[in-house]
Amino acid sequence: MGPARRKTGRLPPSFYRQQREELAAQGKTGPNSAANTMKSLNSVLKKWGEHCRELEYDPRLFLKEAQVPDFKIFWKWTLDRYKRVDAASSLNNYWRVLKMHLLDKADRDFDQRERRDIRNYINLLIKQYSLRTLPKKKPVIGLDDLYLLLYTHWALDDATFTDERQRVQVATGILAAVFFGCRPCSLFDTRVKFDDSNDSDEHLDPKALASARNGRKDSFEEKVDGGHHTKTERNRDVVMAMDSGCEADSDLSKISGIDSDSDSDNGNDNDNDNDNDKDSDSDSDSESSSVYADRDSDTDDDCDAGPEETRSFLYRHFTIIIVANGTPGKPNLVFMKATLLHTKGEDNNPRIKTIVVDGEDDDPLFSLLDHLISLALYDDAFEAKSANTVENMFWVKMPPGKKSLTLKWKRDALNLPVFREKLRGVAETGTSPKEPLRAGTWISYLKRLGEKAGFQHSFTQYGLRRGLLNVINNKAPASVRDQTFDHQQGAVGYYLDQEVRFDTKACYLGRPSNEVVQKMARLASLTADASAPTELSAEQKAKLAIHPKVTKLRQRNKALTERIRRAGYRAVKDAQGTSLFKKKKRAEARLNATKKRLRVDMIAQARKRHFRKADTITFDAQFSAEKVSYASAGDTPHAKPFTYNIPERAEVVRLVCSPGEGLTDRQRFRRRIEAIEVRTALCHRREAQRRGRPKVIIKPEESEGVLDDSDEGMKIDFPMVCRPTQCPFCLGNESLPYHHRVYEYAKPHQMMNEAGKHLKRFAPADEVPCPHPMCKTAGLVLPSIVAFKNHTAMVHKIFLRA
Repeated sequence: MGPARRKTGRLPPSFYRQQREELAAQGKTGPNSAANTMKSLNSVLKKWGEHCRELEYDPRLFLKEAQVPDFKIFWKWTLDRYKRVDAASSLNNYWRVLKMHLLDKADRDFDQRERRDIRNYINLLIKQYSLRTLPKKKPVIGLDDLYLLLYTHWALDDATFTDERQRVQVATGILAAVFFGCRPCSLFDTRVKFDDSNDSDEHLDPKALASARNGRKDSFEEKVDGGHHTKTERNRDVVMAMDSGCEADSDLSKISGIDSDSDSDNGNDNDNDNDNDKDSDSDSDSESSSVYADRDSDTDDDCDAGPEETRSFLYRHFTIIIVANGTPGKPNLVFMKATLLHTKGEDNNPRIKTIVVDGEDDDPLFSLLDHLISLALYDDAFEAKSANTVENMFWVKMPPGKKSLTLKWKRDALNLPVFREKLRGVAETGTSPKEPLRAGTWISYLKRLGEKAGFQHSFTQYGLRRGLLNVINNKAPASVRDQTFDHQQGAVGYYLDQEVRFDTKACYLGRPSNEVVQKMARLASLTADASAPTELSAEQKAKLAIHPKVTKLRQRNKALTERIRRAGYRAVKDAQGTSLFKKKKRAEARLNATKKRLRVDMIAQARKRHFRKADTITFDAQFSAEKVSYASAGDTPHAKPFTYNIPERAEVVRLVCSPGEGLTDRQRFRRRIEAIEVRTALCHRREAQRRGRPKVIIKPEESEGVLDDSDEGMKIDFPMVCRPTQCPFCLGNESLPYHHRVYEYAKPHQMMNEAGKHLKRFAPADEVPCPHPMCKTAGLVLPSIVAFKNHTAMVHKIFLRA
């Protein structure tokens, strides 16, 4: 069952009242316990059920009513019956799990005195039965031990696998475990399957129940089912509909009585038009889907975007990145960034870490990256066809404006486990196409390999984990060490980068770290691409214009405009204060908001597709005859010479963005002073780009000449009689560049709109100073807006709206 899909739109209060009744009927909500916790709980309850059967007690009632001596005798019975319980930690864990079950299911807890009494008795049993209290021997796998294991695996192991991919993935898993320092749950399928048929609600002989509880029947009707209560028949259909994500709107309508088409517009012309669609703007998913219906556009290759049902290491969890080598003629630097999502206790305290592993190994025995590339090539996981030739990775050229290329995975390979089970059918051989490698199978592989290598104690993944910890213990800060091994990090853990800033592989192998790779891998701009789209294409604009939601809102907006005119108003603003005017403004606001949201979504989708496809197209284009469909390297913003409208900004760029190599100390000091002065001058300027006006640009090499144009000698070039499409307020704005001040609009009404925006600052009876440079110098102030408009018409020949 997948995650519940949120219903778009607003649900009525009756729906939540009904849900409240259902929750009250269900009773207490059980904890979201991990599978291993539930396995331990069922193991304890199985023992409890057997104990109660021998004493002819009802397990459920006895669990609710048992006293302290009853629990004491249960622990003694457990040690007498189960001889394999030989460690004190096992008995302590049984008591911890049973207390949790009592509190969650039976609403029962012990006071401090009772808990102390039972704890003291458990300690007494530990001493009487001589249970083991000391930890077992824990081997630590060092570098020499790792070499012996890998050498044995490749050269001496006579085991036969279903196919040789299984042999390769065993070596890959060992290297991943030691360099990541992780538990098995981070790489393999550790889900546990347990049978709850031996739960404490077993069917017992009614005579035994009657004799045990004085003839009282079992009235405890709850069943332990994976930590949740059993649903009653009355609310089963409702809960099932909500759990399935309300896949059909009609199902939800039957439950809550809401009309799924709440966004209808019946077109009534009375003033009480129903605006039921005001909340439908939240339906962004359905609106956006019709704009860009592309299978590849929906592919999200982020490490945390997968279903994660198996909780194993998938191809989407690591990326292979290529950066250019700083030494000419040398092959590229190839490294990987692996993100581990699954850790111990992730349901309650998720901890994510990313580890950088470089591929600069001369010894292929220890190269984790090389092993993973081999598996990816076998699985045909690379989206770039040219990546199937390994040598191409090391000689592909970086496009201008980019620091790296990322090898993308195919859509079908993103959620494919890297480590997979063998086929277990009678006539089947090979590796399973989808089933992740189970932790039990992995443990058996390691145990057999350890025996083959002659290890006295069992070889487990924790031996590799302890080996890495002991190596980096005194070399990495405590916070980085705890982050690497998924331990509590304290307050500093909230601020640490998810990428572990320590080269665990180099430290374990005793080799110097490749600082170039480690530094490049942690750059936020590593995958930056200036050619990614930031505006809508012509095709996207056309789709946006005919989008059903936009079309509907536009029609409603036009209909309200027509109603205002039929009501006798010459312009929309004349109807200000009426209900029609308010509806008109609401319709305009909704139309603009919808267009803006769709525009943002379309750009985000276009950028997502670009970053998904661009590197693959660039990679393949260098080794094939295919043409690049995205912007070429010469079209990137970094490749084009940038131009500035304000000369002061061009001067700031010249002063602060140049390397300054070869300057003397005095020249550096002089440059610093000039930069401060130019930045101060820049603060007095303003760059106003009006809609529909072509940008007037100034090239950096022309900045000196433009600075001369902005001197006082040029500012007098503002004749009293102006062009009729020039804005008088822009003419007098000295913070604007000269070309912006003398700009002429294409049509008079555009100039009138611009001047009207400036006039909104004044009330009708306010004095208005003439902004024309010559009038401003003379200190001319007009007594009102009407007088100002007469002045501009008679003196400056600029006619504004009456």
